[in-house]
Amino acid sequence: MTAGLSTLTAGPSTPNTGLSTLTTSPSTLTAPPARGGTATAVSTTPAEAGHALPTIEFRTPMPGFPEHREFVLVAVDPDGPLFTLRSVDDPRLRFLVVPPAPFYPDYAPQVGAQVLEQLGTTDPEDLLVLLVVTAAGSVAEATANLLAPVIVDQSTRRAVQVILEEDLPIRARLLPA
Repeated sequence: MTAGLSTLTAGPSTPNTGLSTLTTSPSTLTAPPARGGTATAVSTTPAEAGHALPTIEFRTPMPGFPEHREFVLVAVDPDGPLFTLRSVDDPRLRFLVVPPAPFYPDYAPQVGAQVLEQLGTTDPEDLLVLLVVTAAGSVAEATANLLAPVIVDQSTRRAVQVILEEDLPIRARLLPA
C-alpha cells in the first residue's frame, strides 16, 4: 500500500478504564513474511487488482455481512487516499475506506484491551486504522464513520470493526463545507 495510511500508536491507558488512546501517523502496510523470508510492501494500485493481494480476515464480520470475512485492500487511485475493502468471496461487495490522518488529523480513538485480544496482538504500533466512507452523492457530500473504525493488525492481517464508546459522529463530513 502506498504511504498515507495510518498506523495506530497507543498512548497511556486511561485510569480505571483499560482503554488506550490511539494516534495516527503515516505508514505502509506490509505483507507478513514468508517462512524464512522478509516482509514485502504491498502495492494496491487498480492495475494490480487482478493479482493476488494479501487477504485481510475480519475476526468478527462487519455488521450486516455475516458471510463475508475475507477482504483485500485496493487503492482507488494510486495518488489518493481512497481505498476499497473488497470481499474475496463477492468482489461486488466493497466498502470505501480512508486513513483518518489526511481528513481528521486530531482523530485519536480509544480501544479496549479486548480489541487487541481479538486481533491477537500486544503491539498497538502494528495497527492500522481505516474509516468507512459513505459517498451517496457528490464528493462534497461524502461522510466518514468516526464512531466505528476498522482496525487492522498489519502483521497478522486480522481486522475488526469496533464501535467506540466515545461520542463521535457516524456521518462526519469528509471535506470541509
